[in-house]
Amino acid sequence: MTTAATLDTPEPATLVVHARDLLERDRWSRDRLQEHQRGRLRSLLAHAVAHSPYYRDTLGPDAADAELEELPTLSKPRLMEQFDRVVTDPRLRLAELESFLDHANAGELYEGEYHIFSTSGTSGAPGVFVYTQPEFAHWAAVFIRSFMRLGVDGETRLVGIGAPGSLHLSKRVIACLQAGRSGAPSVCVTTPLEELVAALDEYQPEVIGGYPSMICLLAEEQLQGRLSIRPRAVLTTSEVLTEDAAARIEAAWCAPVQGYFSTEVGVIAADSLDRVGMHVCEEAIVEVVDDANRPVPPGTFGSRVLLTNLVNRVQPLIRYELSDAVQLADGPDPSGRPFDRILRIDGRSDDVLVLPGAGGGEVAVHPYRLRAPFVQLLDVLQYQVVRRPGELLVRTVLRGNAPRDLPERIRTELDEALHDAGARFPVRVEVVAAIGREPGHAAKVKLVSSEQRPAA
Repeated sequence: MTTAATLDTPEPATLVVHARDLLERDRWSRDRLQEHQRGRLRSLLAHAVAHSPYYRDTLGPDAADAELEELPTLSKPRLMEQFDRVVTDPRLRLAELESFLDHANAGELYEGEYHIFSTSGTSGAPGVFVYTQPEFAHWAAVFIRSFMRLGVDGETRLVGIGAPGSLHLSKRVIACLQAGRSGAPSVCVTTPLEELVAALDEYQPEVIGGYPSMICLLAEEQLQGRLSIRPRAVLTTSEVLTEDAAARIEAAWCAPVQGYFSTEVGVIAADSLDRVGMHVCEEAIVEVVDDANRPVPPGTFGSRVLLTNLVNRVQPLIRYELSDAVQLADGPDPSGRPFDRILRIDGRSDDVLVLPGAGGGEVAVHPYRLRAPFVQLLDVLQYQVVRRPGELLVRTVLRGNAPRDLPERIRTELDEALHDAGARFPVRVEVVAAIGREPGHAAKVKLVSSEQRPAA
């Protein structure tokens, strides 16, 4: 079984008490929620202007009195380019932090006081993010609150199957969640499947959480009789939860709930057993916007999300850009909570493929069109669609008893999906034993992508 390095984690009992206090916010009125966010935003803006050279120059002295939508946005490349001027502690220098990350032991604090996290750059640019110990402890409590909404308490057998890298936020959050739970296995998405199945069979978790790509494989193991667990709740996060994956997970155990988590903001939103959508965390302001940063109405997918982290002060993130295609829910929450709700996450907007049009020119093909055919193809365990020069390559992992003609059926279904989108492009299906995870700390599986290198 995979052995985890010792991680520096906050005191579990303290986190639980804090999480219970946060859970009381579910009973807040909408007015109280908005008042809370307005106050935190004004304080954040004043702090950023006073202590961050970058924000002092870009926001100006009157930022605390400005409307949020009037302020400039911050991309990840811009953040990394201006890192030394964005942070509010002059001891934090990007070059030194990168050197520290190359040599630091898992969970080690920088200068004895800062948690340093790294993203792998799957969206095109790697990132480095700094949390003070109180900031990390607060977000850990927010994560715990999300699991409390799923009925998790101190006695619940819980397993998190997250990133393998110790520099990824999920690794340390899972350590907090599992602290004090005797016998909880130390596993991650790169743990060999047979080893993972054996560990889960032995532990018999009541709640599991992890990447949909891994949870879906485990669901298939359950359906084929090679795994025998009975979780009462399953949480997926970090990758797109496709309809076919959700159906397989529900067939094995129960309908999954979703979490929208990030290294930059911790918990952006999280589902509950009420299944009314993901409740947007009150410690972040989420703007769903189009390509011109104009807000889009509920029920419409935006091109990106602008995040404002109301907690972190050492590395302020104000209107920080994520290229996630997100759809907000309309109307009040049927569960009675005061939060905004996210109905769907359709991956990153840069997952949209631009392909030759059937009538000439080019057309944008959204990921949901490419995923839709797989909802009915239950013998496909995993798939990945890659746009290569001259072809659309579909890598597939199939059940052992899958029909011989399944690859041709997949090709035909994808051809029809492209036709419906107004595109014409050759499709090639390749059957593989496994689909590789992306390099880096997160080890995610990207369902739709584009390769620039020539086809072999």
